[in-house]
Amino acid sequence: MLLFPFRKVRLGSRCSLPICCPRRLSGTTKVANQRVTNSTVAPELLNTRGKKLKPQKTQIVILGPREAGLVKNRKRTPAYFQRGDGQKNRENRLSALQGVEFDHARSDTSPADVAQEIESQRLKLLVFKNNVPKEQVIKSIHDLTPGSDAQLMSVKRYEQLRSLLDLAYTLPQLREYTKQYHQLPIAKSTPKKALILTILNRLWRCQINQSESESNDLLVERIVDVQTRDIYLLLLTNNGKILQNFARLGATVAVALGENKIIVRATKSLVKYVEVSLRKILDNVQREIMSVDDLIKDHSYQGVKPISPAVLANLVQKESATFFEELSDENPGTYAITSFGTKRIRRAKNLLLWALEYSPQVSETVKFFGEQDQSHYMAFPFTEIDGLDWIRRKSDWFRLQRPIVKGPSQIVETSPGSSVFTEKKLDELYQEIAGSTATNLIPDFKSDVSAKTWSVTLGQILTDEKQQSTIFQPKVSGIVHKLMQLPLYDDIATQDELYTVDQHEYYVQLKLIPKTDSSLHARNIPPLEMWFELDDDDKAINSSLRCLLHTEDRNLLLKTPHLSHDLKVTMDRTVEVARPYDEAPHSWLEDQPGLKEFLLRARLTFQEGEKLSVPKQLTFNLHFKDGLAPEPVVFEYVNVRYHRILKMKLDDKYLAQFSDINGGSRGGRFKQIDFVKPDGGEITRQEFGQLITRVADFMVGPVDKH
Repeated sequence: MLLFPFRKVRLGSRCSLPICCPRRLSGTTKVANQRVTNSTVAPELLNTRGKKLKPQKTQIVILGPREAGLVKNRKRTPAYFQRGDGQKNRENRLSALQGVEFDHARSDTSPADVAQEIESQRLKLLVFKNNVPKEQVIKSIHDLTPGSDAQLMSVKRYEQLRSLLDLAYTLPQLREYTKQYHQLPIAKSTPKKALILTILNRLWRCQINQSESESNDLLVERIVDVQTRDIYLLLLTNNGKILQNFARLGATVAVALGENKIIVRATKSLVKYVEVSLRKILDNVQREIMSVDDLIKDHSYQGVKPISPAVLANLVQKESATFFEELSDENPGTYAITSFGTKRIRRAKNLLLWALEYSPQVSETVKFFGEQDQSHYMAFPFTEIDGLDWIRRKSDWFRLQRPIVKGPSQIVETSPGSSVFTEKKLDELYQEIAGSTATNLIPDFKSDVSAKTWSVTLGQILTDEKQQSTIFQPKVSGIVHKLMQLPLYDDIATQDELYTVDQHEYYVQLKLIPKTDSSLHARNIPPLEMWFELDDDDKAINSSLRCLLHTEDRNLLLKTPHLSHDLKVTMDRTVEVARPYDEAPHSWLEDQPGLKEFLLRARLTFQEGEKLSVPKQLTFNLHFKDGLAPEPVVFEYVNVRYHRILKMKLDDKYLAQFSDINGGSRGGRFKQIDFVKPDGGEITRQEFGQLITRVADFMVGPVDKH
């Protein structure tokens, strides 16, 4: 949540007069009452010599600010964050390895057993069983159709096709194929052999050419020996697109996972092409050795159990299309990372940092506030997975809700949302979030600007299938119409300014986590957030940079299953660790040479056709309260988010911050509404209770526009 005020970027200028200048509107001015001449009218009636004509009437068209070009039609989301929109659901994101387990413990098998296993797997690809969808079977027959340039074939190729149709398909399947693809009904009395000849000769127009070379025409089979990592990369990269491209050329490619063999079945020339292409692709495999165990130690904090290297590697390799192979001869937790090209290795190293979910400043407590006992509610699956990041999309999530009974039911008056928040319960919540002291071991920093913010966020509290993890996912669906009725937080000088000035604020947020060495290991340094304003071309404005550290992020997750949304009550303590540009333009960042170098090397542009470039590391000088001088701390880049913010007010008392947040294809896309106590500082028990009850009532009650 954005805590510090930024100057507002105005995209247009004020205009209190309508745009009605005839010169500017020459392209849109319409001439009315034009005189129409007709050759049949008497000449004396057309003679106007010596008479003054009346001025022609003009129709003035009043253009709006956008029509006149005063307000730029800004894209809702920069192009960088729109990439990967094709992956809209989990099914599209599943790789070809979904459900496949590699057996690294090899059993001793004879060459005959290996050949038998390969032949068995090959036959499984050719013989369709009853559990294969009917449409897939029919399409596989159609895929065997020779091209127009291959209808002339040798005798052996003709017999090969006939034998394949006879062995791999049943008579009903062949009959359905002729009906579906050729609209040719076949009598039930037609035998299978006759139907196959009909397909070959009549439908496929196959002709035997005695002079055709059997070596180039006949389908052959080639077995390619590969390594486990090669099979993994071929199947995982772009969801198996490499092998799919071979299939489009007409080759049948089978993978024997247990024996690390790839079987290619096609014409001799095509088999040779596939074999050469595979070798060329596999020669592009890049390899880098990395200690995942050291990475975990360098980015861990006290009070949390670190993730194991094996779990972390398995989590990242599927997302980054890389293969992690543990090196038993090296130190424990050392892996060889391989991929097609170095770009995916760099992505994997970045995702390793992301998957650590480094957040020492965050503390969460879950409370139940239902109208009835918890047994009266049921866990319903959460389906809006586009809002989740790539880590949480791998799990199934559920929210506790009231089941809806089918059939007629009695109409029950809607009670206020705050009815479950009794004074006694509010006392307990206030004591828990405001009365206790921080236990996250975060050090104190020397800073001229610090803030303490109290807010309530609407969303849903989700639990995984095993009831082991709980997360809060922001959600505004169902109440957007109420939010749009709230007045803007900043008063507008004129009515024209409402249309000529974009009331939204646009930011990008970079997140970096510290790399703690031996001298800083005992200090739980929170992540560094870098906030930039965006200009009209979706480029970050360096002079608008604000560097923030959240030293404490204390949350109460309040389950309200009888309502459409749950509540998250947050106390957020933030410090600004770099002076803004406006305070000292001539000496800006003189005390932060690492930050200055970071900005010079970075290319923070998010428009279409431009490439985002963020340095991997940033050396930032942090001044601890117990230190005499600033200490350099290395921060490593994790991810970036886009924020489109509209500020409104509730009851002339609370700031309602409506945010459209986009983290790209991996960070998730969602909308968020925060109700904030605007003056910050400490909060009394009365103010705390009023904030929670007012937000709870807002969900179910009408909107008071005043």
